[in-house]
Amino acid sequence: MWFLPDDTTEPIINAKEQINRTHLGCHVRLPETAIVFFMSKGIEHLCDNYNARKLPGLFPRFLNRCPIWEIMDYQVCFLDGGRGAPQACDTVETLAALGVNNIISVGLFGAFDQRINIGEIITPEKAFVEEGTSLHYYESIEYAAPDDHLLKIATTLLNVKTYPIVSTDAVYRQTFHKEAMWRRKGAVGVDMETSAVFNIARYLGLKSVGLLMASDIHPMNPGDQKWKWHMTDGMRFDLSEKSIAIARQLRKPFAES
Repeated sequence: MWFLPDDTTEPIINAKEQINRTHLGCHVRLPETAIVFFMSKGIEHLCDNYNARKLPGLFPRFLNRCPIWEIMDYQVCFLDGGRGAPQACDTVETLAALGVNNIISVGLFGAFDQRINIGEIITPEKAFVEEGTSLHYYESIEYAAPDDHLLKIATTLLNVKTYPIVSTDAVYRQTFHKEAMWRRKGAVGVDMETSAVFNIARYLGLKSVGLLMASDIHPMNPGDQKWKWHMTDGMRFDLSEKSIAIARQLRKPFAES
């Protein structure tokens, strides 16, 4: 593990310094809630169907700066979070430095449990850590969890189920043995970002929740039919709409803004 409890020195670079170094017009202060997409088509759907305003400049994270949009009516911003735990962490750290308090993480997962159907949306109750980024923030951690209040909003408002998942860095090391082990721990699927989003958000004092859609179902045993990609644009659009529903629920009354 790479977290050193006796290391009291400052990081060589932090999100605020990175923002100041690369700031090209991005708002100094973002809305309280951010929707972070770890998939394609979500941003396009929100831009096409809501009064979204592209903010000047690029979102000033360290890895691959990108556009960011705002829907002022809902007091929410949204952007592409990248792919994988390091870029997810970079995105969360930068959002925190720009004033975001709530993060709605939206993406896809590969299912390996018969309880899950293709296209089903879940909100993870925990994400087992098999990515390395979180272990630079915590000395030892088995799993990450969302904010309890946001999880309750997601499950009750959207009427979706909640299950554990796994987040991994190694897409080509999801072996039959490991997936069977993950099932025994209660996990129903795997992604690359959720545990990092939950862990870094909690570390920084932010609230986070995840919405994931099953894009495919893995074979359970060698020799079973190979998995196929089943995602459609319509399925992605539905997932995007559910993220907006949560953002609406989190919106402050206008008089308090």
